Amino acid sequence: MAVKAMLILIAAYALWRWVDWARVWSALSTMSSAALLLAVALASADRVLMGYKWRQLVGAAGGSLRLRDATSIYYQTCFTDLVLPNVVASEGLRVYLGRRLGIPLALLLGSMAIERMVAAAVAIALAAAGLLYLAAAVEPQMRQTFLEIIGATAGIAALGVLAVWWTPLHRIAGRALRERMSPGVFQLLKKISAALVAYRAQPATLAINLALAFAENLLQIVNFYVIGRGLGIRVPLLPFFAAIAVTALVRRLAMHVEGRGLGEGAAVVMFALFGVQKDAAVALTFAHYALWLLASLPGAWLLLRSGVRLRDLTGSATA
Repeated sequence: MAVKAMLILIAAYALWRWVDWARVWSALSTMSSAALLLAVALASADRVLMGYKWRQLVGAAGGSLRLRDATSIYYQTCFTDLVLPNVVASEGLRVYLGRRLGIPLALLLGSMAIERMVAAAVAIALAAAGLLYLAAAVEPQMRQTFLEIIGATAGIAALGVLAVWWTPLHRIAGRALRERMSPGVFQLLKKISAALVAYRAQPATLAINLALAFAENLLQIVNFYVIGRGLGIRVPLLPFFAAIAVTALVRRLAMHVEGRGLGEGAAVVMFALFGVQKDAAVALTFAHYALWLLASLPGAWLLLRSGVRLRDLTGSATA
């Protein structure tokens, strides 16, 4: 909570001190209607793609999940993710809604973990490509630093893969935790471990999910590009790709420390490397958030229909 408060204060001061909000509003008010509609359509397509990607993993593990249900759940979790400051709330909602559909808890959590792992790998790969482009085309003196960042991030990702898939590590963790938790929770962890390891025997499933994750990330970058063009930002496609790929990874990491403004701040810094004025960059990040929230509004309606309560989310992981 202290980290979150500090980040909010820093972001608020930076926005007040360095941003000309009259120019930001001027840029937003001149955005073309065609770009606005296309951006919302792309964001809506992203929700369907996310649902399909998750459904593919659930089906491969022997579960049953219709595309319409997976898409509905993703609409609701995306809306929650945009309006609440903690990623745990949206993931708890996904667990709760998945359990209401009868998906076994171990399979549900296993599919979500694999989906997160694949998505993180794609985000790291795209961010690495973006940093390499920046090192070659914009900031060659930063090449060594960028390579070190890529190496460190890849190392962390490798540790994550080991945690998910390395069976000896699961056994060690099991022996350490067995006496510290109830038999029911321990049996659930064993089932989750088995669900995670089972995906190793399905390389075709993982390859398809990897391709879908790349498509999803590229769709989000295209969405950003459409918004930028609609605001009159004329950065070429490759530099734009590099900037958004890097900031997407920052945003993904920031969600876990409740620092959502970090991704937007990183976007402003990255676009400054290409000569984009900070006011235009702020307008871009603000418009992106607003349009993604607009595209997620069906999730608010679905959430009201589902009748979810806060105590449902806190108890869903042990249901």
